[in-house]
Amino acid sequence: MKRFATFLLALLCAGLLASCSGVPAQSVNLKPEIKAPSGNVGKGKAVALRVVDARADRVVGYRNTDGSHGAPITVEGDLAQSVGQPLGRMLTSLGFEPAPYKDGAARSLTVTIRELTYNAQALTVTRKVTTKCVLAVRATNGPGTWEGNFPVSQERELMMAPDENANARLVNEVLSESLSMMMSDPELVQFLGKDSVPSKTIIKE
Repeated sequence: MKRFATFLLALLCAGLLASCSGVPAQSVNLKPEIKAPSGNVGKGKAVALRVVDARADRVVGYRNTDGSHGAPITVEGDLAQSVGQPLGRMLTSLGFEPAPYKDGAARSLTVTIRELTYNAQALTVTRKVTTKCVLAVRATNGPGTWEGNFPVSQERELMMAPDENANARLVNEVLSESLSMMMSDPELVQFLGKDSVPSKTIIKE
């Protein structure tokens, strides 16, 4: 009986120590997948591609649900490069030839990552995780310009605190959806594929 009581006390002490240790930070590795219709829209036209990470820092959010800035979730590696690689493959599947960005290119596509956030909120029994991504796009074709924004937000209700792989999946999903929405936009793709565009700016509402 004494051994059992000692065992229970040891478990209780271990639980108290774990609760005092705090929630560890996480670094998520993002590999977005772009799903969009393919075809030979580009017909071999070169497109100068540039991805800009305009976020204030690498932190996308915090694992704690009390609003404190403990246990940050950061993006591992170069996010602009992680986005640029699948974008280049998508342009190739559309018949374009992606090229390094340079000023004055006949055709260019600049994708700016304005926002990529993660927010955890404690509910009665579960926790709600909200992820959001906002991409701004600026495409040029000769003297013409096309501009648009692609915001995506997702909510998940979870029974347990997600681990590093689960959080990477949640952030990856919202980033992938925003990229897929962008490359599925027929106005953007057709704008890049045209032989010539008048000198005007087209803004997607």
